[in-house]
Amino acid sequence: MFQQQVRRTKTCTIFGMAELIYHSVVRDVRKTHRNALVGLFMNMIQTIVFVLTFYAMFELLRMSGNTIRGDFLLYIMSGIFLFMCHTKAMSAVVQ
Repeated sequence: MFQQQVRRTKTCTIFGMAELIYHSVVRDVRKTHRNALVGLFMNMIQTIVFVLTFYAMFELLRMSGNTIRGDFLLYIMSGIFLFMCHTKAMSAVVQ
């Protein structure tokens, strides 16, 4: 009620938002493991394992060149990244 309004510049707002994003990401990474570097490493390894598994599976089943034109690895990576993004977003909303 009796608080003074403080005007913020755009740069101050941008740095404030960057700080919030940084702390949110650090908190999320620390949930998976106590050490931040190990948490980042585990996240990257999970993505790499997904891509390699799907690539090997499609190569073993000889389905890689049937209907997909263009770079097959990019096709697989886009699907896996979309799946992981969706899964992480839904888990963040549910909690």
